Amino acid sequence: MTFLKHNKISTIVGTAILVVAIAYGGTVFASHSFEVGVIGDNIPDNTHIRLDGIVLSAATYDGGNLVAPGGVLPVYDASPNYVSGHFLLRAPCEPVSEGDDTMKPTITVIAGHIDELNENTHMEKIPLFYIAAASTANSCVYHAHIPDPLNGGSPRVTDIDLINLTPNDIEFNMGDVVDINIQQVLGNIGESPYTGGPVVSIVDENGVHNPVFDLNDEDHDNDGMGHASQTDEDVGE
Repeated sequence: MTFLKHNKISTIVGTAILVVAIAYGGTVFASHSFEVGVIGDNIPDNTHIRLDGIVLSAATYDGGNLVAPGGVLPVYDASPNYVSGHFLLRAPCEPVSEGDDTMKPTITVIAGHIDELNENTHMEKIPLFYIAAASTANSCVYHAHIPDPLNGGSPRVTDIDLINLTPNDIEFNMGDVVDINIQQVLGNIGESPYTGGPVVSIVDENGVHNPVFDLNDEDHDNDGMGHASQTDEDVGE
């Protein structure tokens, strides 16, 4: 694979191109209290993947710079439909920063759209919410909302992948899992294709890791958007 720089966003180009394309015109909220359930004839779709013992190879670095990603594990593909639902991940983790009680997964989760036509491929990191009550020291639980553009995620999602962007192999623990509960089809990606790619946004202020929010610690700067109903904030303010 070859890495290209475009407007300070890393892009991955190769035989297996990863790109997250996001465009959703409706209002999207991150909080469970705003999630839209099944409507009409939509049938929920649940994908449950055990990760026990799977090893994703290390990324390649040169002088501290990411040259090529490591192992990639596709976990969901609804193409040509872009969808809404809920994402759960249990995976190896480490502190967001030294001494922090909020943990980030060592694996990176990306979502959006992967297209046969390179220019229509676009992938972004999924914003994750840390669930301390269900986590252990070595294996942490995260929830995410699909889509979650309020917190920087792709507004239109057809594909979800796990990718190793660290310089070390990542081996999943017993009990690690991905669970994806899709509740609605929002539209057809063919009617609103992404252009200007291929782009995979993988390096930002969080490094190569997902943005992680924590509603249960004392730091309310990391609560994320769309959660006023779950905190002490007045929704009307």
